Amino acid sequence: MLTATRWACTLLLVVAVPALAQSSQAPAAASRTTATSATTASVSTVPVANTSPSAAPQESGRRRLAQWDEAIKDIPLAGERPITLTIGGQARWREEFFRAFNTGELDDDHGQSRILISADLQVGERTGRYARLFAEGRDAQSYGRSLPGGARPNDADRSDVQNLWIDLGSNKSYLRVGRQEISLAAQRLFGVPDWSNTRRGSQGVRLYTEHGRFAFEGIQARPMVVRQYARNHADTTQQFRTLSLGSAAGAAPLWRGLPATWQAYWYEQQIESASAPVRRLTTGGRLMWDWGKKSALARSLEFEGAKQGGAIGARRLDGWFWVGEATVRWTRLRGAPSLAIGIEEASGENRATANRQEAFAVLYPAAHAHGGYADVIGRTNVRELHLFSTWSPVRSVNLRFAAYRFDRLRLDDGVWTKQNSVFRAASGSTARHAADELDLTGVWKATTHTQVIFGGALVLPGAFLRNTPGGARTERWGFVGTAFTF
Repeated sequence: MLTATRWACTLLLVVAVPALAQSSQAPAAASRTTATSATTASVSTVPVANTSPSAAPQESGRRRLAQWDEAIKDIPLAGERPITLTIGGQARWREEFFRAFNTGELDDDHGQSRILISADLQVGERTGRYARLFAEGRDAQSYGRSLPGGARPNDADRSDVQNLWIDLGSNKSYLRVGRQEISLAAQRLFGVPDWSNTRRGSQGVRLYTEHGRFAFEGIQARPMVVRQYARNHADTTQQFRTLSLGSAAGAAPLWRGLPATWQAYWYEQQIESASAPVRRLTTGGRLMWDWGKKSALARSLEFEGAKQGGAIGARRLDGWFWVGEATVRWTRLRGAPSLAIGIEEASGENRATANRQEAFAVLYPAAHAHGGYADVIGRTNVRELHLFSTWSPVRSVNLRFAAYRFDRLRLDDGVWTKQNSVFRAASGSTARHAADELDLTGVWKATTHTQVIFGGALVLPGAFLRNTPGGARTERWGFVGTAFTF
């Protein structure tokens, strides 16, 4: 069980910290998003006025103190010249409890904390040519995790660099070089899981350019290796390259009836190995239609699919996945509730073929983003049926409910994890139903800078898990946490 000290700390962070933060802020104050990073993702998206000394009105000392957050954004460094510095940061704490972890016999309670501090130096205006240097440090710690692996590299990493990159850009186009976070499309294949205490990083080069309604992106990078008590470094055994062409953000459809959002992509992943080197090629696309954004009933329809080829050692790769999802949102009802239904499938392994691997592999998955918050069942060899619903009962609270059903596609293959390893072997079972999952999560924006997260999940084993070795208890998982972001 959680110790009394840990619970006291949790209650202090969840209740007292938001109250103290609220008492020290001006009601209209809000921080500004300056980079794709946890430290710069403001809890509020309300824009703020120009806070440079030359533009700020005369205020009392108390008022200026209340707007400390604005004072560290867009700090002018060279008078009227467009050279600015923005400081950002985040401190967060999260408690989790597991009962029947991965439907097995293990129970666990543990906590995690993370501190991020960033500096964003910009020369020039982003409406023209500019240069930008972004640096972010991170300290992540884990407390009391007794599950397999203990405090893993994605749980804890003491005092290291999360981001360190430079941009050379013009308007919306840029060339980025250095250590950076890379998420692509809807993060179904490439993601940066913020739930992970250390956030996935990469080191390399990224080129993004827009021309009219079109956007092109190319990346060559290596994943970062997290060494908990030593300096992190780029993985010399792995690299990836990506190319994509699609619609620019916010662009109108090319022709009436065509999707507003579309993208074609090609991803190459290489993993060096003395026994079975991997070259995985993933070619696919994504389409999304939006109707009635300004009407009482907004609707969207999304499809994504990809084919996977290449080789692992002497075996040829031959996998695939696809997903379809429809969403409706009642924009004029209280809290703008939404409802989405979808289906997703990915190929499994054909045990009868020795020279071909047909199991689809997610390249760099994002925890919780797809396939359930509990992260028990992965995508491979599964037909996933899901239903999502979101609602904001009050302006500061967002709720999300999700229900999933997971069924096996091939009976000669089991079910896999989100990390592309076998979670439960087929063991001769003819049952297709693997599991069901119910999630309920929420975010309370307590103040401009402080948010509280809470939620949990139930994983209900289906006939396949109940009839095969490995345990089939109902998993209960819950969490509560808070983050202060500036």
